[in-house]
Amino acid sequence: MEAYIICGRTSPEAILKSGGNCGGWSFMEYSKEGWMTLAHVNMHFEDSGVWYTLPNWAEYFIGIGKQLASADFSTSRIVTAIVLPTRAYCAAFISLGLVVSDAAKRDRPSEAAHFEKLFDLPIGTPVILRLSPRKVMRGVLQEPDEYNGKLCLRVQVESRDIRRGGGLTHLIDEPHALQVQPAKHSGKLPKVQNAKNKRFANRFVDSLLGDADPVQLGLRSKLVCAIVGKKNVLEYEIRQTPLSIHAKGNCLAEAQLQDVLRVDRFVSGQQSYRSALVPVGSSPPSGDVISKIEMAVVFDGAAGFLKWGSMWSSRHQIIILDRTELYFDDAISAINSRLSQNRTDAELSVSFSPAPPGGEVLAFRETIL
Repeated sequence: MEAYIICGRTSPEAILKSGGNCGGWSFMEYSKEGWMTLAHVNMHFEDSGVWYTLPNWAEYFIGIGKQLASADFSTSRIVTAIVLPTRAYCAAFISLGLVVSDAAKRDRPSEAAHFEKLFDLPIGTPVILRLSPRKVMRGVLQEPDEYNGKLCLRVQVESRDIRRGGGLTHLIDEPHALQVQPAKHSGKLPKVQNAKNKRFANRFVDSLLGDADPVQLGLRSKLVCAIVGKKNVLEYEIRQTPLSIHAKGNCLAEAQLQDVLRVDRFVSGQQSYRSALVPVGSSPPSGDVISKIEMAVVFDGAAGFLKWGSMWSSRHQIIILDRTELYFDDAISAINSRLSQNRTDAELSVSFSPAPPGGEVLAFRETIL
């Protein structure tokens, strides 16, 4: 097993301060041509009013998630066991890598197919028009039009007044079709569009996703991964830890991991979700959560793994264990049993970067039963 450590401190802020600084890092996405950069970001966390650069160990966990996001699970899945002195934030950062890489890989249909899909929608369908990363507008589809010999979508973004006229529209041709996305807003348009719709524009999210479409993250619900663990602990890490993107010493945007992870139990109303939280308790995960997880399950601790590790049999599994927890030995025994009985000789297809000494990481491919 590879050697690897976080640190032994217990408070979340102390844990985030440990492990050194990474000084900015890149989300990567795997393609047939190799790893390609999604976005280079300099992420910070806040403690007592002071911003600190995210430490190296956090980048390591994000890297685990983004590599697993590109790993095949058609005939076998990857089981990754991580043993640490403390589990704080590990599940959240692994899930971040999964969700962002999935968004970059899957949320970009072809312009031609999307253009045709939009043409099939009825007039008056609510949409979002994204002319640039910071220029996002509500709109509704109107009758298509032709411009310079090209067939175009017509998106109305301002209301029409009987006396004053108005009703500003944009013509969108096929190469720019992905700028228009169906939405769930009311269809009511402002008299004057200011293009700063906070619901759909988030500079923090934009910075992480790079060329991927952040609007889809806010509109389209799916379950990329499930996180199994203690609800109160995960909620603190995901919803209450301030993060920010910095450039040239300046804070550009602030947010929480929830802005990207979009955990189903922490969203409200018509907000979209991208991950599921499965609290460790007496109630097992619902049938929907079991059947709709698309990529991986992250077990934050031994208890959840021992209770529900046999579920999601065809998805990647990441098990994060704390040496001091009550069921640590039982979980290690269960992992070793699966390693000896179900391990396949198929290529692992991931190569986790070297980890600092002190902890342990084991990854193997397991036959899907």
